[in-house]
Amino acid sequence: MQNKKSLLKRLLFLYIALFLVIVTGIVHSVLGDFCRGAADGMQMGEKIAEKLQQGDPRMIYLLGDVRIVGGTGDNSPIRSAEAVIEPVVTRMNLIVDEPAGGISPLGIAFRTLGGSAWIYAFTMLIPLLLLAVIVLMILIIRSLRRSIRDERPLGRRNVWYLRSIGVLTILAELLNGLLGRAMNLRAAELLAGSGLTVDTSLHISYSMIIMGLLILFSAEVFAIGQNLSEEQKLTI
Repeated sequence: MQNKKSLLKRLLFLYIALFLVIVTGIVHSVLGDFCRGAADGMQMGEKIAEKLQQGDPRMIYLLGDVRIVGGTGDNSPIRSAEAVIEPVVTRMNLIVDEPAGGISPLGIAFRTLGGSAWIYAFTMLIPLLLLAVIVLMILIIRSLRRSIRDERPLGRRNVWYLRSIGVLTILAELLNGLLGRAMNLRAAELLAGSGLTVDTSLHISYSMIIMGLLILFSAEVFAIGQNLSEEQKLTI
């Protein structure tokens, strides 16, 4: 029993470490993007409201993190006292202002990301998926603490928690990559003939995909261990 208790303590330590890594990553990436997006959103909201008051409704939206792979944009050298610095633009944010075309004010508000209500909805979905991952991690940590305190094995529901975390991690990354590609495709249409070349390929963080697969793998190993333990009890 002592060995089982020490094993549970090691698992608890690993899950807390994984939880901290995930939360830190979310804070650095999602929260940082949210703060930048909120600032851009305030500017766009003011412009939209101003145009509506003037009786000239406009659809103003953001194309964020557009990847530039080449072109002849304005890369004028910056001269300092001792050096010449040539900027190379590889990513940029675009704020697009175009006719609303009869779209209602509410419809304009829900198209402020990518110029599409679908892009807006799925962009808002990603933080919810990551929040669900955090909640599931907290539930697993609580279950581990109770198992250590009561000196009992882990519940089977933890397997489903782990599977859900793995699936949600992979889904959030795939969705993020698809949304980025949709924005880059729209940017490529708008920048056609401008001398800038937009990268419209699909970009996915394989480290996040690998982490999701590892979580799914650990869930299956955990499930096999539970099944073997139950079979051993029945045999005895």
